[in-house]
Amino acid sequence: MTLRTHTKNELSVAIIILLICNFSLFFFFTNVSEVYAQDEKYEYYGYVPAKMWRYNLTNDNNLTSGWRLATNSTRTSGFGIAGLVAVVGIVDDTHVEVYSMDNDSLVSEATIDSMQKYYAVFRNGTFFRVETDKLANVYLLNYGSVPAGNATSGPLPTSFYQDVNGAYVGKEFILLGSGNGYGIGYIIFALENAEVTVTRNDSIQEQYSIATNAYKEIMWQPFRTYKIESTGYIMIQSGRPTDIWGNARTLFLPSAEGGFVGKTFYSWSQPNWDAVESYGFRASSTQDAKVTVWNLETKQEILTINVQAGSGVGFQPSANAIVVQSDQPITLQYLHNGSIASSLGQGVYGAYGSGVGYLGVKSNEDTAFYLSVDSYVEAYIFASEDTDITLDGNPWTIRANSYYSLTQPGTHIINANKNVVVETLNWPNTPWYQGLAYDGVQIPSVQTVDVAVDVTLTPLGEGFPIMYVVIGAAAAGIGVIVAFIFMRGRGKK
Repeated sequence: MTLRTHTKNELSVAIIILLICNFSLFFFFTNVSEVYAQDEKYEYYGYVPAKMWRYNLTNDNNLTSGWRLATNSTRTSGFGIAGLVAVVGIVDDTHVEVYSMDNDSLVSEATIDSMQKYYAVFRNGTFFRVETDKLANVYLLNYGSVPAGNATSGPLPTSFYQDVNGAYVGKEFILLGSGNGYGIGYIIFALENAEVTVTRNDSIQEQYSIATNAYKEIMWQPFRTYKIESTGYIMIQSGRPTDIWGNARTLFLPSAEGGFVGKTFYSWSQPNWDAVESYGFRASSTQDAKVTVWNLETKQEILTINVQAGSGVGFQPSANAIVVQSDQPITLQYLHNGSIASSLGQGVYGAYGSGVGYLGVKSNEDTAFYLSVDSYVEAYIFASEDTDITLDGNPWTIRANSYYSLTQPGTHIINANKNVVVETLNWPNTPWYQGLAYDGVQIPSVQTVDVAVDVTLTPLGEGFPIMYVVIGAAAAGIGVIVAFIFMRGRGKK
């Protein structure tokens, strides 16, 4: 009897101790999680183009007429500043550190709140890194100084934007406005019925109702910050792929599924294309794919093309805005192939296509992308930690906070065991001393390449299937965490 009573007491004590341990373990792991969140960091990488100038023919109809430096060209020969890094806070108390990657030295740092800005300027040809302890929006802009408080114009990025969680589809965005202050520069695509409220940093508000599969074109003041809140999922793009002067800029389009490899894409387009100039959209894929392009205004099918595995096809859809749908995952770009031939400009040799683009590559996902064949091209693959990549079948290792450079034109296929971000540069190779012009781009954080969000897409027309979309997944566990021939619709590897 005594033994049995003693055993019950011990059992009771053991149960109490076990409960206390479990309770303590709960707080232990909770504290660890909080410490991890506090130690979380987001990293953004970039390179400021070195050859920031542009030459034009004296006579665009005569290749032997000689070349002259454009009057508004920023020729700095590597000694000037043409790279403005702008950081916009998404949440309060965000610590920002800006580094030069040449020697990994700290250039400057600051703490900013939501909708506040922080700027750093870099000389041409500089590699840089931005690190934040909370997610922010980071831009690379072709602007030579810190903007004055009364600045009335700025370079309009050719870019899509990430929301407050790092996804390209969302319901809340905090962005930096830019442009000339009097022209339409931004477009909001509604993936669902959306009541959109836009609040400027001086509390001025605008409201829009946008139906599913419709869009709204708007203008924002340069170097003002804006909060965009929506009741339905939206995507935001700035900078028409071809600017008002007819110069084609580079753009990698994020998919509605999340990331840059997917089956559904929304974009600005244009109704009139130069029949000679070598520019437009290009779909690339690692497997055979059937791609259909829809007019977002009329909801009618524009064209259907077939993409062969390991290659791509260029196309020029005549519409103000489009939806691109594929039966297999593709990468979608807008770019110029580099030829100076044109027919709609001031002369038959007046084309000029150049730009800077960013592409996020999810870990363990084959990703195809293209570098123009009639251009000078550079691509930099940035990694935030030691990363093994396979590029066109060849293995390489990229060390933490470093990059791998690529200068080979054509189609490339990359796979990495961790998230990486690719920055591409392209500019004409005629004349041989030509330079690069770009406007700007938002830089994605390596840590947000695969953020998670769910949205249901609505059919656009007959044959456009209803899809259940999952935008990324890997980051959900930590919170926010050809020859290139456009005119014939054919492409080469």
